[in-house]
Amino acid sequence: MAQGDLTIRITDLVGAPVGTRVDIDIVPFSGDLGAGGERMKVSVDLGSSTELTIRGITCRGGVGTMYRFILTAQHFRPYSFFQLIRERIVNTAADDVEFWVKPGHVRNIRAPQFDGLPVHLRAILSSAQMVADKPEDRDLVGSSAGELYGKLGPLRKACLLNIAKKASHVTADNCFPLIGPLLVCRQDRFFAMVDSSMPGRLRSSPSYKSAPAALHNALKGFEMTGEGFKTRDPHANLNVTFQRRWGTEELAADIDLDESSGIEHGFEVIRNALFNKRTNPYLIREFMLMAEPVEHTLDPGYRFVF
Repeated sequence: MAQGDLTIRITDLVGAPVGTRVDIDIVPFSGDLGAGGERMKVSVDLGSSTELTIRGITCRGGVGTMYRFILTAQHFRPYSFFQLIRERIVNTAADDVEFWVKPGHVRNIRAPQFDGLPVHLRAILSSAQMVADKPEDRDLVGSSAGELYGKLGPLRKACLLNIAKKASHVTADNCFPLIGPLLVCRQDRFFAMVDSSMPGRLRSSPSYKSAPAALHNALKGFEMTGEGFKTRDPHANLNVTFQRRWGTEELAADIDLDESSGIEHGFEVIRNALFNKRTNPYLIREFMLMAEPVEHTLDPGYRFVF
């Protein structure tokens, strides 16, 4: 019986080892393409390795056999791809397996210390004027700088770092310098004072399109201006909706990231994942990484702790 081998690169979305056991179900394709194949199951603890070679996969001589490879690992979503196995060679996998996290498995994040944050992000936190628009905001009132950053906890901190990275990126026209003192920070958005030039900047930028403001609510003491914008990316869109402080010309913005309509990845459709009925920032991180998977220029800089 003819056999071939397969080498697969297996990582998370930042290219790091998954550090856990990976189970692989190897299933012959139905019909003639799968002729000569036999179903196999392989389990291996990858440890710090990012490469796996599976040996002795039965196949048809000459034209080979088409298989579906289904990979599962603790804390990550399943990944699947199709692969033609030819005899007497080490076949290279058609896909690099890059596992997406299961957000509900994340217990904490390893994030930069306050002193290691970008200068402007430290300024936003240091000048913060935190308000309690909802009961969930009360624990941050009166805090600023490193104290505020430390109180955010993993979800709110991930959201802050996601938005800061995206707003600093070329795909968002690097609008981050126009964002001022933080007012509210939640797991799916933050509110901050912004420069008066920001609406005009986004209005004229090719990176943005108009977005409806009707679904957003103003903070207490503010009123909606009716103007909102959204970056044109297919995924990990930055949304900016403006509001004005009553009786003044001071502007603030409700800023969030949206994963958009989902993405086909490894033959699994990843849809909007909600946590407490809100977008989960850990999944947003995964969309950001996939939006620029080579150089990882949208990596917000934190890692998951399971």
